[in-house]
Amino acid sequence: MKDFNDNNRCFVCGPANPNGLKLSFQNNEEKDRVEAEICFPAHLQGWGNVVHGGLVSTVLDEIMIKAAHAKKFKCVTGEITVKFKKPTFTEKKYFVSGKVTEARSRLVMTEATITDEEGNITARSSGKLFTVS
Repeated sequence: MKDFNDNNRCFVCGPANPNGLKLSFQNNEEKDRVEAEICFPAHLQGWGNVVHGGLVSTVLDEIMIKAAHAKKFKCVTGEITVKFKKPTFTEKKYFVSGKVTEARSRLVMTEATITDEEGNITARSSGKLFTVS
């Protein structure tokens, strides 16, 4: 596939995906980050009331892509590393934040976190993204 275009059906942010999370991202230029708020619905749990780790990873991946896009890079994920610090619970508000840490040639390095309302990081990620034309 040569062409990567947005058809608004992304599971995380697509407004045309009836089953998606429909996250809205804000570019915080002052902090040089992209941010979003999320409350994971109960049907995305793994263990009782705990968000499935794959969904936590998905949201971290998406905000790293959005951070690269805010810097005018159109990217796909090449590698993502996620460290789970604490459980992320369903039906509770969290803050997601991502930033570009380095960009060279076709490689864009990123970081992201999910933080609870008390400021505790529940998950942290780093990513290697590749630019696409």
